[in-house]
Amino acid sequence: MSYKEKAVKGVSWHLLSYFLAAPIAYLVRVLYANEIPKLDVGLFYAVLDFFSMLVVFRAFGLDQALIRYIPKYLAENRLDMLKSSIVFVGILQTILAFIVAFLVVIFAPYIAEFYINNQGQFTGRLDLVINILIIMAMGYYFLDSIVAFFSNILTGFQLQNYASSTRVVRILSVFIFSLIFIYLFNVHNAYVPSVSYLLMAVVMIIIYGYIVVKKIFPKFAKEKVIFSRKLIRNLFSYGMYVMIGYAGSLILGYLDGICLTYFTGLNAVADYRNVAMPTVNILSYFAFSVGAVLFPMSSELWEKGYKKALSYGVEKVFLYSLIIVTPLAILMAYFPTVIINILFNPKYLSAAPAIQILSFGAMFLTFNSIGFNILNGIGRPNISTKILYIGASFNLIFNILLIPKFGIIGAAITTVFGYFIMWIFQIWFLNKLLEHQFLNKKWILVILVGIFSLIPVMFIKDLIDNVILQLFVCGVVYFGIYILGIFGLKIINIYEVKDIISKIIKR
Repeated sequence: MSYKEKAVKGVSWHLLSYFLAAPIAYLVRVLYANEIPKLDVGLFYAVLDFFSMLVVFRAFGLDQALIRYIPKYLAENRLDMLKSSIVFVGILQTILAFIVAFLVVIFAPYIAEFYINNQGQFTGRLDLVINILIIMAMGYYFLDSIVAFFSNILTGFQLQNYASSTRVVRILSVFIFSLIFIYLFNVHNAYVPSVSYLLMAVVMIIIYGYIVVKKIFPKFAKEKVIFSRKLIRNLFSYGMYVMIGYAGSLILGYLDGICLTYFTGLNAVADYRNVAMPTVNILSYFAFSVGAVLFPMSSELWEKGYKKALSYGVEKVFLYSLIIVTPLAILMAYFPTVIINILFNPKYLSAAPAIQILSFGAMFLTFNSIGFNILNGIGRPNISTKILYIGASFNLIFNILLIPKFGIIGAAITTVFGYFIMWIFQIWFLNKLLEHQFLNKKWILVILVGIFSLIPVMFIKDLIDNVILQLFVCGVVYFGIYILGIFGLKIINIYEVKDIISKIIKR
C-alpha cells in the first residue's frame, strides 16, 4: 500500500468516526441542556476541566513517545524493544494516574470549597461537588488513563480503524448511560454525566483491552522484556518534551474554563464548555483526523528520508483543510443564534457571541493541530513545546486580564489570538525544517471565495421565517457558490478530488 493510499485510508476512518461521533456528542449536550439544571452542567464541566489539566501528570509524555517509537521499532524490526516500550509505559502510566487520583480524593473538600465553589453557587450543596470530584478522580481520570494507553498502542501500530472507533464508542457509551440515568432512574443532576463517564471507561477497557491482546500481542508474545537504559532514556527524552508541550496545550484548551469557574461562576462555564467550544470544535474534526494519521506516518517518512514526499503531502493537507473549514467557519459565525435555538435552547443564547469569535479561530486551530503532529512526528517535540508555551503564556496572561471583565467573550478573544500567534511561529519552523514554502496565494483565494459566497446569503436570509428552512436554503446557496468558486479559480484539481474519492470507496 502506497503512503498516499495509507493516508487516505487512515483519514477516512477518522473522518468516519468523527462523522458518527459528532451527532451523538451533540445529542449528549442537548440532553444535558434540557434535562439537567444549567448550574449542574457547569459543575460537571468545571470538574472535567480540572481533571483535564491534570492529564499531563498521568504519563509524563510517555504515551505520545509510544506512538513515536512503535513505528520506529517496527521499521527496524526490533520487536523486543517494541514490547519493552509498551510494558514500561503501561506500568508507569497506571501508577502515576492512581497516585494523582488518590491525592485529588484526599484534597477534594478543599478543591470544592476554594475553587469550584469560589462564587458561592453551591454553598449548602458542597457534598455534591465533593462527590463529583471523587467519582471523576477514581473513575474518569484513573480508568481513562488505561483507555488512553490502549488507544495509543492502536495508533502507533497505525490500526486506524480500531483507533478511530474509540471516539465513537466513548461518546456512545456516555450517551446510553446518560439516557438510562435520566429516563429510567429519573436522575437530573451532575451525577448523570459523572457516573456515565466512569462507566464509559470501564466499557472501553474491556473492549479495547481485548482488541490489543488479540490483535497485537501475539505478534511478539515470545519476545523478552528489556528495560535497558537506552530504551528508558529514549522514551523519557522524547516524552518529557512532549509532556511540557502537552502542558502548554492543556493551558490553551482548559485554562479558559478554569478561569471562568473561578472568576465568573458555573453558568458561564456551561455556556462556554457545553455550547460555544463544542460547536466550534466541530470545525477541527478534519484536522484531528488527519493529524492522527500524519503523526506516525510522518515519523516513518522522516526516518526513511522521504522529505520531499512528506512536504508535498503536508502542503496538500493544509490546502484541503482550509477549503473544508473556511465555509463552515463563516456560516457558523453568521448563524450562531439559529444554531443554538435548533440544537440547544434559549437559556444558552448568551453563548452566541463566543461562537462568532471562536469561529474565526477555527482555521488557525486546524493548521496548528496538523502542524504539531508533523513536528512531533519528525522528532521535533522541542519546537512544538516552545510554540505551545508562547501561546499558553499569552492565554494565561490575557485570560486573567479579560475574563473577570468580559466573561466568555474575553475567553474567546484570548483563545483566537493565541491560535493565531502559534500558527505564525509554526509555519515558519515547518518552512525551515521541510525546506518548503507552505503559505501561498491559494490560501488567500480560498478565504476570499468564502467571504464573497456569503453575499447572496445576506439577502436570502430575511426572506425566510422558519429557522431550519432558513439555515438549509442559505447553506445550499452558500456551498453551491463556494464550490463553483473553488473549482472555477482552479484552487484544487477536480481529477485529484476524484482520485481521493475513488481510494476512499475502494477502502
